[in-house]
Amino acid sequence: MSLFRQILIVVLVTLIVFPIAAKSRLSVNVVVTTPQKVQFDYYLDEALRQRLANHWDAAFDLLQMCQRLEPTNGVVKFELSKCYLQAQKRNKAIALLVQACQDDPQNNWYKSALANQYLADQKIDQAIATYHAMLKVNPQDDDVVMMLISIYTQSGKLLLAIDELNQLERIQGMSQDITVEKARLYFMMHQNKKGIEEVDKLINVYPHELKYQVLRGDIYLEQGLKKNALDVYRHVLSIDPNQGDALYSLSKYYKTIGDTVTMMRVLDQMMKNKNVEIDTKLAVLKDLDSNPSDIQKVHVFLPKLLTMYPDEESLHNYQYLFLMMQQKSKEAVVELYTMIDLNPQNKVTWMRLLEMQLQQEKFSVTDSLCAKALTYFPNDPDFYFFKSVAMFQLGNFQNVITLCHYTLPLIPDENLNLRSQVFSQMGDTYYRLGEKDSTFWAYDQALKYQPNNVGTLNNYAYYLSLEKYDLQKAENMSAQTIKAEPNNATFLDTYAWIFFVEGNYSLAKIYGKQAIDNGGDANADVLEHYGDILYMSGNHDEAVTWWQKSIDAGNASATIKKEVTTKTYIPQP
Repeated sequence: MSLFRQILIVVLVTLIVFPIAAKSRLSVNVVVTTPQKVQFDYYLDEALRQRLANHWDAAFDLLQMCQRLEPTNGVVKFELSKCYLQAQKRNKAIALLVQACQDDPQNNWYKSALANQYLADQKIDQAIATYHAMLKVNPQDDDVVMMLISIYTQSGKLLLAIDELNQLERIQGMSQDITVEKARLYFMMHQNKKGIEEVDKLINVYPHELKYQVLRGDIYLEQGLKKNALDVYRHVLSIDPNQGDALYSLSKYYKTIGDTVTMMRVLDQMMKNKNVEIDTKLAVLKDLDSNPSDIQKVHVFLPKLLTMYPDEESLHNYQYLFLMMQQKSKEAVVELYTMIDLNPQNKVTWMRLLEMQLQQEKFSVTDSLCAKALTYFPNDPDFYFFKSVAMFQLGNFQNVITLCHYTLPLIPDENLNLRSQVFSQMGDTYYRLGEKDSTFWAYDQALKYQPNNVGTLNNYAYYLSLEKYDLQKAENMSAQTIKAEPNNATFLDTYAWIFFVEGNYSLAKIYGKQAIDNGGDANADVLEHYGDILYMSGNHDEAVTWWQKSIDAGNASATIKKEVTTKTYIPQP
């Protein structure tokens, strides 16, 4: 008997004997694994894998095997319901969800899925009953309460909505949002007195919070009770002339009565008042920029505020966002540099700046910024990844590989997206270095962590086609990218090129034309590929026209110039 076999037997004996002994001493529950359970787990895991790969027929067959093994398993019925929904068989899906809820009455996940399907079918009463069943399992689930409030409000059952709001208030405590919603519902039922009483409760609990008194005025104004609203605002300002909420609401009152001159005067007074908190002023700006007719007011007030608060990071952040909204990217970059000077510890600012510099193809600047950012965030994998992208664009391929290997151990286990991106970057770089085996290994690693990474799928498929290797795999991967982004010119061009390499010129022509129509007409590579496709389709003269367009778009290849001159396609080596 070999040593390995002896060790294996000892281990098996240990596993068999000790759990039984432990149970007699410590009352530990033993999970018995039977051959049927092993088979069930295998089928279920494989079914989930097939569903995630969008292989619905295979997933359905495997789940049916699971159901034969464990007929009352709620997970199986829940997963089968997804297959029936995919097949547009809603009644079967709902019936299975009902059974899953019966098999596992404590599982609110199944009930939530069932309630969603009832809502989709406009079966409102069944949805309400299901949500109430969820509350029996977890009475503190405020998400369920919010759904019931929404359903009751939309279906006109306003008193029931108020009952649920009272329940939410018991869970969360008194808040402005709940109070305002209850008041609004009472006003909808023309019970104005009860609506005001709700706000008064808030005021009585927080008598020194003037913002709740302002809220009372806002509700008056919303209901058209303008004089009552004005009285409230004036009362609050008599207590505190610097109360920003009251000043802003007063300006809205003047806008409501059509007095824009006074409205602007009040707003200007508020913005200039240094005793009004900056957060209140920012809230006003955000409110103004949400209305196209008020954008000009932001242009008036924002420069004044920046002069008053030159070192206020939140104000510069608003300026950045406002500039981006107006598509003024160069000016926005200046604001980001200002924000970094004010607070170099804000990672979000660095990430925004790096993304914008990459978009503007300032790769050397990006590289330098990453080095600077790493002095504040040492060993942060995000900045190393950005640095690798910049170095790739600068042609420092060997350094990119070294940097990616350094970055991988720094990535948290749960950050699968970044891990996939780093491996994908390695795949792109290895191909540039001519290391084909390493290229496809890196892409496989990237897809292991993020199977639906369309960028990786596209590049993997394209490079396989260039190598004329495993074209069926390339075609399948490229098809996934088209399904995800059917109007992406780069993905369409890759799909067309794979068909071209396979000799399927009719499909290549269809997808090549789609690539052109979706923005590829400005891309030299896409134009060249379409010319190649046309030539092999028999359209020789038309092919020459597209090759020339590729040259006009910046293609400096000697091969394509020769193709135009000779009017003959020259196959790639």
